[in-house]
Amino acid sequence: MKYEIGDKILLLHSKEEGTVVDIINADMVMVEIGKVTFPVYLDQIDFPYFHRFTTTPKNGNPPARKSGFDIKPEKKQDTFRMDKGVFLSVLPVFRVEGYEENVQQLKFHLANETNTAWKFHFQVYLKNQLELEMKNEIQPFANFYLSDLPFEALNDSPRIEFTFFPKEPDPKLAPSFQKTWKMKTKQIFQQLSDLQARRNATLSYLLFEKFPLKPEKSANDFDTTSIGKFSAGNTTTPTNSLPEVPLTPKYELDLHIEVLTPDWKGMKNIEILAIQLNEFVRYLELAISHHQHNMFVIHGVGKGRLKDEIHKILKDTPEVDRFVNEYHPRYGFGATEIFFK
Repeated sequence: MKYEIGDKILLLHSKEEGTVVDIINADMVMVEIGKVTFPVYLDQIDFPYFHRFTTTPKNGNPPARKSGFDIKPEKKQDTFRMDKGVFLSVLPVFRVEGYEENVQQLKFHLANETNTAWKFHFQVYLKNQLELEMKNEIQPFANFYLSDLPFEALNDSPRIEFTFFPKEPDPKLAPSFQKTWKMKTKQIFQQLSDLQARRNATLSYLLFEKFPLKPEKSANDFDTTSIGKFSAGNTTTPTNSLPEVPLTPKYELDLHIEVLTPDWKGMKNIEILAIQLNEFVRYLELAISHHQHNMFVIHGVGKGRLKDEIHKILKDTPEVDRFVNEYHPRYGFGATEIFFK
């Protein structure tokens, strides 16, 4: 692998510099630019050093510094990010078989390109049966991992449904907003072929650009007639259908699935892991915002998948000073203690 986690990189098409935060496979890495994380192909990036050297102005020797004059500090430029909307990002994971690359699975992320936080209810249906359900929230200009879907599941007529709610009450906005997507195998194949031809990493679907305003009267005009496209509608679903986000941090966070949800039996391992990681990230951010000194995360021993994913997140969190997973008289080896800066 040409790149390692922590390497500085340059996006070739935009000349933006970022950092490698994860290795996806032999052809792709996950990069972070600013506060946005997204996957890219290796041929879309390069190390930034040659670009820096070749773009440095060569005007000869700099003028001699005059006595009594100091270099003026560089003015800080405020970055302004415009609202673009909320998107569903689909990352295909390819597997090489002989001389061909076949899609193994699809990874779904929610991308919030607005300056507003939203609560959401995410559901995946296969053969009209509920396969996965998640309730959580996404912060402004942030990405949120949702779930994986095996590529062969496209034969089960998958349907994805979202319901969005304003995190903070706003009398001008509708109480909720729904989106649904019925995935058609033929259309997905065509989109993935176009994706490979363009050498892009992900498919992106606009969920909403502007959250709808509150209607003058109650209405339910949700449109589900478009096949393979997103359709929108307003509902009168009350915002209290989502559980309230805890307002107090935890110094001991138990991530055993039976503690997080009573309906865990029958869930697939990837569903359980997604719920556990999203709960961990929620309380990690809460601990940072409350300036906690430390926190214990109980992940158990098992096969170590949850522990490894937690440690990856901690390594990429600048507010974390250090973390240890050693024997504890109360938790054994099933917990990690986090120390914050």
